[in-house]
Amino acid sequence: MSEAITKTKAVLYCRVSSKEQEDTGYSLPAQEKLLVEYAKRKDFIVVKMFVISESASGAKQRKVFAEMLDYLEKHKIPVLLCEKVDRLTRNLKDAVIVNEWLAKEPQRQIHFVKNNLVIHREAKSDEKFRWDIEIVLAKKFISNLSEETRKGLREKLEQGWLPHEPPLGYKTIGEHGKKIPVPDETVAPFIVKMFELYGTGNYTLDRLRDEMEKQGLRSRRGRRLSHGRVHETLRNPFYYGRIRFKGEYYDGKHEPVITRELFEKVQKILSRKTFKPFFTKHDYLFKGKIVCAGCGGLVAWELQKGKFLYGHCNNHGKSRFCEKKTYIREERVEEQILEIIEQIAPKNKEMLDWVVDVIKSHHEGAAQLRDNEAQRISILLAQVRHRKDRLYEDKLDGQIAIDFYERKFAEYSEEEEELEASLAQINGYSDEYQQLGVVIHELAYKARQIYQRASVDEKRLLLSQLFTNLVQDGDRIRPNFTLAAQYLQDWMPKLNQDYELVKSSSTNAKDAALSASRTVWGRLVRDVRIIFQQTPGYVYIPNLAPIVEA
Repeated sequence: MSEAITKTKAVLYCRVSSKEQEDTGYSLPAQEKLLVEYAKRKDFIVVKMFVISESASGAKQRKVFAEMLDYLEKHKIPVLLCEKVDRLTRNLKDAVIVNEWLAKEPQRQIHFVKNNLVIHREAKSDEKFRWDIEIVLAKKFISNLSEETRKGLREKLEQGWLPHEPPLGYKTIGEHGKKIPVPDETVAPFIVKMFELYGTGNYTLDRLRDEMEKQGLRSRRGRRLSHGRVHETLRNPFYYGRIRFKGEYYDGKHEPVITRELFEKVQKILSRKTFKPFFTKHDYLFKGKIVCAGCGGLVAWELQKGKFLYGHCNNHGKSRFCEKKTYIREERVEEQILEIIEQIAPKNKEMLDWVVDVIKSHHEGAAQLRDNEAQRISILLAQVRHRKDRLYEDKLDGQIAIDFYERKFAEYSEEEEELEASLAQINGYSDEYQQLGVVIHELAYKARQIYQRASVDEKRLLLSQLFTNLVQDGDRIRPNFTLAAQYLQDWMPKLNQDYELVKSSSTNAKDAALSASRTVWGRLVRDVRIIFQQTPGYVYIPNLAPIVEA
């Protein structure tokens, strides 16, 4: 006991110099072993060890540094042991703080074991000079390390790889230094589902978070996603193949989990500032879906006599400005909705089959043209990729200047991205847009049946496919159609009428009418692509399949 009392107390300070050393698990144990053995030789009692990880944020590193100095001060520990100067201080500000601590008491010392340097208030001038030189060298080392790190990060980004941990939905495979992100087969489907659901336009971020939690999505730590994390995920272009790093964008070589079209659709919904998503926590069928013709405000709904639901302008009252005061019952709104649906639907099954036949016939005629265009774009894409590879090799060989490389690389990357998007659009068109064109008409044909069987949420989902919103004008409801429904509104009434005219005609007359309609339908089928690119919410049409098939 008496021997222990006479020994001087000391604190150890360990810090890894790079992320690689931290990952290998070698540097910190080696430092600790070195300092503990040194303490034994010098008869110091180690009372505490402070450790700073290089992967910690700057704020965290400063916090640990301050805690260490505070501990020394508070517990009157006179000796600090450190491996090297650059482990303790890497900037002049920290050096000033350390010098101030040393100057307060003559017995205070800092031992830099590998530098074979002991600094204290009464140290010789040449030792203090070495201390000053080591600080400057440490600062230079950090500046150089930072520069090399930035160069390494940029090089990895230009090669198409993410320089840090991938976002939720991806995992890394491979050995250290050669790790690449790949979709996590257990989580990626949830990310895809998240984009698809939000792409319907029917979810707020909070409702989407709750829905994904119900389906089983959790963070890597097993927690529910926060509102901000959901928003960050939906904004991340990594999921469709682009890497965003410090405000700049790079082409990624990782496997995307969603299409660029779906991503851009979600961005439009995230940025919109007009009508809020239709789903709310209340169970009112038309809540948030109908606006007043007089002022554009939302129609409010209230239950009267315990069973009748009435809607009216929410801006009408003593201190409000809207003069519209008509109350309309929910049942009256539904009657008008069903009348509108009948106007845009094929008249019968035979008419629907006729429409589907025309769409498929046009599709078969255009398939060869699309194949030829896809082949042409594929050749152009191979050429621009070859130019990018050759440009990169020229940069490595030092044959071109960096600024020239960066400018041409950006040009080739933009061209490559445009060609990839064009090729994906053509390849996706071949089956997808034919199917979507058919679905539009089948959905309209079965809309009344779906509506009558659906739950409140399913009805709202159906209505969001047909209407951007509804307008109450007195006791009348006016629809504002989605592009797909407007497409039906513009042509189905006339086609139904034409079909009635040829219904009782001869076979030749029907064939003539069908032939005359093919040109019109060909243009309309091409419009399907535009409709589905510009109107959010059609990836979820299969969600209604059980009701349609029933």
